[in-house]
Amino acid sequence: MTQEKPGFTESERSEAIRSFDILDTPPEAEFDDLARIAAEVCGTPIALVSLVDVERQFFKAELGLGVRETPIATSFCAHALLVDDILVIPDATKDSRFDGNPLVYEDPKVRFYAGALLKTREGVPIGTMCVLDHKPRELDENQLRTLRLLARQAMTQLELRRSLAATQQALREAKELETRHRQIVDSAVDFGIITLDLDGRVTSWSVGAEEILGWSEAEMIGRPADVFFTEDDQVARVPDQEMQAAQERGRGSDERWHKRRDGSQFWASGEMMPLRDDDANHLGYVKILRDRTLQHQAEAQRLELTREMSHRMKNSFAMVQSIVGQSLRTASSVAEARDSIGTRIEALARAQDILTQTSGTHAAIGEVVRDALAPYRTGEGRFDVNGPELELTAQQVVGLSLALHELATNAVKHGALSEPGGCVDITWQHTEDNGFVFDWREHGGPAVTPPTRTGFGTRLIERIVGPYFDGKATLGFEPGGVTFRLVGMVGQSVDSRG
Repeated sequence: MTQEKPGFTESERSEAIRSFDILDTPPEAEFDDLARIAAEVCGTPIALVSLVDVERQFFKAELGLGVRETPIATSFCAHALLVDDILVIPDATKDSRFDGNPLVYEDPKVRFYAGALLKTREGVPIGTMCVLDHKPRELDENQLRTLRLLARQAMTQLELRRSLAATQQALREAKELETRHRQIVDSAVDFGIITLDLDGRVTSWSVGAEEILGWSEAEMIGRPADVFFTEDDQVARVPDQEMQAAQERGRGSDERWHKRRDGSQFWASGEMMPLRDDDANHLGYVKILRDRTLQHQAEAQRLELTREMSHRMKNSFAMVQSIVGQSLRTASSVAEARDSIGTRIEALARAQDILTQTSGTHAAIGEVVRDALAPYRTGEGRFDVNGPELELTAQQVVGLSLALHELATNAVKHGALSEPGGCVDITWQHTEDNGFVFDWREHGGPAVTPPTRTGFGTRLIERIVGPYFDGKATLGFEPGGVTFRLVGMVGQSVDSRG
């Protein structure tokens, strides 16, 4: 005989039942078959797989009763939950627990009941595998053992059903997570995100990788990742070195040229890291790269400009030292030295300003001429300037600016610009093979007398300016006016002016 022994709370039972997500589900053949076997073995017209909730009992399977649930108040199974194993009621009319129970005294007029407990793995009872009859009776040991086995089988089905549901939910969540992960990866179109197996073969290829490299994922799956490395890096086994660094140090970084599908190259910033599972097993690698060609070119240009500026500054300091030293040696007084030094350094500064306002390495000759002559334009018609627009290097800009300053200063003091009717013709031309001829011709001024000594301006014009143009500069002191001819080389013509 079993004894009543409650060892659970109603909240525990309710939570346990709901963990199976079984209440109010439609009939299933696996449970219906258990009820049919129980009825046949025990010889009863009624058999149930009953789940006892807080206020009702729900029949996952029912044979011979005709309803899917009954109130907890009339439940036989609610009493079965209080025993350890199986509850047998030979005649309900003789059991005080069922006095006035409509299931006993009204249809279906149940007299006999036997219910084996459905228990969770934690030992919480949630229902019974039970049989009922309209007449009093008993079950033999064989029938009771079968009823217990069927109860265990019912619980096995419930556990399998819950495990299957949990597995399906996990698969759905994994699929959703994979979809979200892929969406995140593919939304990063500025980055190429590539996964590789242990042999360095592609296992996934993001939209960003397709945008940057040109190959589609279908074209790259299963192919070695070294296909987008340059031939030199492939020969040097750079891809293998990256994987080794990722495996040994956790990260393999690189900044190098890579190759696109069309054969063009681009500068990429990349990192490779190992892929591991939850148990830290090494599964492969992930490589993330970004096209940094524009930034790389900008940095290279910045370094080049920095070197150029440094070179120009050194040249400028040397030029300033020369200007100061030569001006002091050739000046007849401190005041004259101060004036000549100031104006020459100002001319040098204006030349540097032109370069600073442009690329820093080149400037248009027309702008150089106009800027150098600006302080000496005391009226219209004093200068007649003609020539095609050409680009001069930074060194040529400085040299020509200083030469024009010396020529104009001398013209104002002693030459054509010292008299109202005097003027200067300035012309230049671009010949074949980038040849360059620049002429300064003064006329309308006082008669020219050749100087008795060579001053700093003359030495600057003849000895410094010419080499800047890979050519020769010559000063002429004709009676009708000073002339200056510069023959050398410049870049291509960018514009033509009459």
